Amino acid sequence: MPSRVIHRLPIRTMAAALDHEEPTGEKGFSRMAHRKRQYGSGCLLKTERGWAIRWREWEIAPDGTMKRALRYETLGQMSCKRATQALTQKIAAATRSTSPTRSRVTFRTLTSEWQATVLPMYKHSTQKNHRHIAEKHLLPHFGDKALSDITRQEVQAYVAHLTQAGYAPRTIDHIHDVLSAVLRTAVKWGHLQDNPARGVDMPPLRTVRPKWVLTTGQAASLLEGLPPLPRTMAGLAILSGLRRGELFALRWRDLDEQERSLDVREAVYEGTFGTPKTEAGRRRIPLSDAAVKLIAEWRRYVKNTEPGSLVFSTRAGKPISPNNVLRRWIAPACEALKLPRAMWLTFRRSYASWSHDQGVPGKVVAELMGHAKVDTTLNVYTQVLDGSRRAAVEKVGEELFRIVQKPEMVGELTH
Repeated sequence: MPSRVIHRLPIRTMAAALDHEEPTGEKGFSRMAHRKRQYGSGCLLKTERGWAIRWREWEIAPDGTMKRALRYETLGQMSCKRATQALTQKIAAATRSTSPTRSRVTFRTLTSEWQATVLPMYKHSTQKNHRHIAEKHLLPHFGDKALSDITRQEVQAYVAHLTQAGYAPRTIDHIHDVLSAVLRTAVKWGHLQDNPARGVDMPPLRTVRPKWVLTTGQAASLLEGLPPLPRTMAGLAILSGLRRGELFALRWRDLDEQERSLDVREAVYEGTFGTPKTEAGRRRIPLSDAAVKLIAEWRRYVKNTEPGSLVFSTRAGKPISPNNVLRRWIAPACEALKLPRAMWLTFRRSYASWSHDQGVPGKVVAELMGHAKVDTTLNVYTQVLDGSRRAAVEKVGEELFRIVQKPEMVGELTH
């Protein structure tokens, strides 16, 4: 579109021109247009669509170097004074800023650096899931885009695209979390002023698979139908509330049969050992008589009970796959009992729910399960048992009946 440069002068000159109310027509600025623009100044342009401005600011080039780049923005129809004020603000912001306002580095380049330097700080399981999401979802869509071109509107459009493509809300939430983590690093490293993934409207989360817990009778029936190895693992999970990674990382040195307790020091994921999920995960758990008996029975089957050996392992001493145990033993046993398929999370949830039903304080249950917050224990893991609902209704009903049943009312009813 054709345009004419009306002002091209240092910003102080333009401000002075406005203060002295120079003529605002093209003739009035003809003398200014011939003045040489100084470094760091901007200019106004008159186009068919109104005013436009040009200025320079620091940016990070695709190769990572710093340079001053020319910017252009169309303002539309407005007075010359307002256009000059807009230009003044742009130049002032560029002058005040000590870091680049734009980055032409691509999302792919930044993600590669993020995977090499930031992702290793996460747990092994998180690393695997984040890397998979970045490679499958984020790089195909954002890979070749400059970071400065990824706007909040662009991220919102991507979330809408995933929704229309039929992805579950929780999957979209995971993808958005990884995208936000990458862009959060871009902010820390000076590529962006703020994180465009923040403040995006997300689809409401909903539970696809209903949560359920075992009753004590169902748990007893399930354990009775299992061979020694899966019976010990499932029984200890139910009686201690251990995470599956903690359960499969247990070593004989972690068990103290005299003190009737176990120490949670490690967790394993796909053969890789690390620390428990959270700092609160490092804990000592008292063992019930039933749990101590289970462990003692299992010890008689195990050949290697050296302190550093795994309590549950393959013949080669390697960690067992939790999914293989579910597929080979737990699932068939549940099917025989006509129960929904139990997962390791089902056992942990059952432990939390039984504890709550028996009146164990939430803080105590949270510490036993390795949760830093009681809310996590109550809102995520604890389910209200059917029998508890009936008992609560009966208890409240009896109490209310005693309140409303006054002596005079009883006398009236007997006549």
